[in-house]
Amino acid sequence: MQPKSKALLFILVAFLIGVVGGLVVGRYYYGPPSRHRVTREEVRQEFTNRLKLDTRQRALVDSLLESHRALFGETRKQFSETFKSQRDNLRVEIRKQLTDEQNKLYDAYIKEMDERESRERNHPR
Repeated sequence: MQPKSKALLFILVAFLIGVVGGLVVGRYYYGPPSRHRVTREEVRQEFTNRLKLDTRQRALVDSLLESHRALFGETRKQFSETFKSQRDNLRVEIRKQLTDEQNKLYDAYIKEMDERESRERNHPR
């Protein structure tokens, strides 16, 4: 084997060992990505513990959170509707710039993006 070939092989093997080592160490230190979704109760419990709320304070804070939850839900709904409307307007404007063939490809692209968004919404990381 020629010296250039040996050097190239050595570099390639070193690179592969580095990649594998990085993956192993990453998994060991950071573990697999968590799919646990934090519940409202877990957030409240952490809030209570970190602020060292007494029973009366917790009851008051819980009451405030519940009374504002509907407002936040309505705001989220309005934002979502506005976002979707603007997105749809953008898509119409883009379509005007495309050929018939490109519009077919764009349809497939939009379908793929919508499916990905739906998956991420239903199974967040």
